[in-house]
Amino acid sequence: LPSGDAFRVSLHRASHACQTLAYGVGMAGCSLTMSPVSVFAQTAVRRSVRRLAAAASHAARGPERAFAGASPTTFLSHHSHAGHSRVPVAPLRRGVSATARAILDAVPVPEKGEPAAQKPSSSETDEDEYKWAPRDPKVHSLEGSLVILEGVGGDVKPGTLFDIGENGTTAVLLSHREPKTFALMFDASGGKDGAPSLGPCAVVEIGDKVSVRKKSKFYMPNELDVVGRRIGALGEPLDGGPIPGGAGRDVALSENAGSQLFREPPSVEDRKPINTPLVTGVKPLDVLTPIGRGQCLLLTGEVGTNLSQLGINAIVAQTEMNANKNVRCVYGAIGAAAFDSGASAMKTLQDAGATDTTVVSCAPDASLAERYAATCAAFAVAEAARSLGKDVLLVLDDFTGLIGFSREMGRLSPQLDFDEDTSENAPSKEQMVEYEGMIINALLAERRRFLGMTLQRVARMNDKLGGGSLTLMGVMYHQTGAYRGKAASEKNSGVVGESGSVVVPQLPAGFGEMSAQMREKITAAIEVKKQQAEKFKQEQEKNNAVSALGSKHAPEHNHTQPRPLVEEFMSITDGQVFVESFDSTNGWVISAKDSVSRIGSPGAAGPLMSLNMLQLRLDVMQADDMSVFGAKGLEKESMRDRSAAIRGVLRQTPGSTSRLSEQTVGLYALQKGKLVGMNSEEAFAAVQLAIERARVEMPELLAQIDNAPSKKLTKQVFEQLETLFADGEGKGK
Repeated sequence: LPSGDAFRVSLHRASHACQTLAYGVGMAGCSLTMSPVSVFAQTAVRRSVRRLAAAASHAARGPERAFAGASPTTFLSHHSHAGHSRVPVAPLRRGVSATARAILDAVPVPEKGEPAAQKPSSSETDEDEYKWAPRDPKVHSLEGSLVILEGVGGDVKPGTLFDIGENGTTAVLLSHREPKTFALMFDASGGKDGAPSLGPCAVVEIGDKVSVRKKSKFYMPNELDVVGRRIGALGEPLDGGPIPGGAGRDVALSENAGSQLFREPPSVEDRKPINTPLVTGVKPLDVLTPIGRGQCLLLTGEVGTNLSQLGINAIVAQTEMNANKNVRCVYGAIGAAAFDSGASAMKTLQDAGATDTTVVSCAPDASLAERYAATCAAFAVAEAARSLGKDVLLVLDDFTGLIGFSREMGRLSPQLDFDEDTSENAPSKEQMVEYEGMIINALLAERRRFLGMTLQRVARMNDKLGGGSLTLMGVMYHQTGAYRGKAASEKNSGVVGESGSVVVPQLPAGFGEMSAQMREKITAAIEVKKQQAEKFKQEQEKNNAVSALGSKHAPEHNHTQPRPLVEEFMSITDGQVFVESFDSTNGWVISAKDSVSRIGSPGAAGPLMSLNMLQLRLDVMQADDMSVFGAKGLEKESMRDRSAAIRGVLRQTPGSTSRLSEQTVGLYALQKGKLVGMNSEEAFAAVQLAIERARVEMPELLAQIDNAPSKKLTKQVFEQLETLFADGEGKGK
C-alpha cells in the first residue's frame, strides 16, 4: 500500500467513487422499471460501499498507519485509531455485481509519483461509460441451447442479442443472476425453409469470446402474421404454415415487427385504472371472482381439476359473446399442454370457432430455458396486440417455464461469493431485506423480483398509449393433498358449483308422542334418505378413485408446484380462483372462501353488481358455518337451502358458454326470491326455463345486456325481468 498523502488521496477518491456508485445502485433499486438484477448483488454493493466510505473517512482524518504486506481488505477491516471505534468492512469485490467490479477495477490506485487516473466526465455517453468499464465477456458453460456467460454487465437488458465465437452463433439474453448471465442460442434461418431454430448454428466452446450487440433486441413477428397461428418461442411456425415474417427474418429489425421478446413492465404513469369487466362466460368466475381488463388472475387446483379446459372455455367465450371480436386471445401451452406442442389445444379452439387465437408453445422435451422463452414469447404476442389498442386475454398454461427457469438459474449460478465470505457481517441467503414494503428473505426477494418482472407486464394502458389491455389467466396445479386437512376443505367451506350431498334429517321434536302411523312414515322417510346418502357417498368415492388414478398418470402430474410457491403467486397476482374439483357433467367446483379477486367491484360486470353479487360469497360461507353447529332451526335450514340454490344457479356444463345476460337472469331469480325452497337441481332447471323464455320473449333485452357489460340495470330492465316469473313459472315451492 502507498503511505502518507498518496494513501489519503486514494481513500478520498475511493470514498467519492463509492458515494457515486451508491447513488446509482440506490436509484436502480427505486426504479419502477428496473431490470431483474440480483437482490444479493445490490445489497452487498450498498453494504460494502457504506463500510468503505466510512473507513476512508476515518483513515483520511487520522494519522497514517501503513501496514506493510497487508491487503487493502485487511487494512480497511482492522484500521482504527484513538477516538474512533473499529470499522469492519466486508470484502469489496465479494458479492458485488459485475458492473460495480468493472467500475472499481477501472480506477487503479496510482503508485507514488504517478498521476491519478481521470474519471469519466458526466457528459460522456452510455457507450463511453461502457468502454470505461472494461469487460471481457466469454462462455462459461453450456446446457443444451442455454449458454451461461460471465463478464457481461448487469446493465445489459434481457432481449439483447449476442454474437458468440467467430462462427456466427447468435444468442438472446434471458436474464442475469450475478455473477452469471444466461442466454438462449438460436439460428435465425436454420430451421425448415429458413425459419428460426433453437440451438447454435456452429460449434460453441467454453471460453469463446462474446460480443454484445447492446442496441440490438429480439423482436417477434408482426401481429398480423401470427393471428390464428401456432408458433414457437422464436416465432417459428409449429403448424406447418408459412413462416411468420418470411424466411430468414431479421429478428433484430424493429420495422414491421411485433413486440420485443423481453420488455420492461409499464410504469405507473403508463397505466390506467382497471374498471372494465372481462366476461369469461364461466358463471363461478364472473360472479364470485370477477376479472377486469388488465388484471392478473391465478387459476389453481389439484391435478384432475381440468384448469386447462377452464382457460380454453374463457377464450372460446370471447368468440361466442363478442360478435365484433374485440378481445384478442393468446394461449400459451407451456407445461403439460405442450405434450404435443399445443396441437390439441389449437384443434379444440378452432373446432369451437376461436380461429383467431394464437397458440404459443414449445417442444414436449423443451428445457426450462426454452419454456421460459416461450412464456415470454406469449407475453410479447399479447403486448403487440395491446400496443394496437386491443384488449387481449392471455391464458398461460402454465407457469412451469417461469418458475423452473428461476430455479435453474439458482442451480447454475449459486453465488459462491456469499458462501465463501465467513465474516461476521457477511451478506447471506437468509439475510432479511426490504422489498415492496415487506421485510423478507433475500433469496425470496430475488425470486419475487424475477417473477414480478414478468407478471407486471400485465396492465391496462392509458389513452396516450392506445388504451389497450393485457389480461392474464395463469394456470398452476398444486400438489395433491396440499390443501386438504384445512378447516375450509374439511367442511367443504364455501364450495359452489356442485350438486351437494344428501342431508339425512334428524327425528323431529315430540317424535315419541306421535301416532304409530306418523312415526312409521317419518322413520321410512329417514331410511330412504340414509340409503340415498350412502349411494351418494359410494359414487363420490368411486369418482375420487377414478380421478386419483387418472391424475397419477396425467401429464400435469409432472408440473405441480408446492403450496408455499402457490401462495407466493397468490400474493403477487391480483386474485386467484381455487378449484376444488371437476366433474364432466356439473363442471368446476370452486371454493368461495379461497377464491378472491383483489380488483373487486371495479372489475365486475355492471348488471351483476346491480343484483348485489358480492352477497353470494358471504351467504355460502355463512350457511357452511351454521352447518357446523347442527342442522336444526329455521334460520339454518333457510341458509342451507339458499346455499343449495346458489350452487344450482352457478352450475355449468364444461364446454358451454354462459352469456352475461343469462347470468343476469339466474342471479335475478336468486336475489329476488324466485328460487326459495328449491334444491340445487330444481334451481338449475328453473333458471334454464327462465332463460329459454327470455330468449323467445325479450331477445333485444338480452342483447342489450351482453353489449354493455359495464352498464348497470335500469328500473325498466328490472320490470322486464320480473315478467319472466310473474305467472309462477320458475317460482319456488
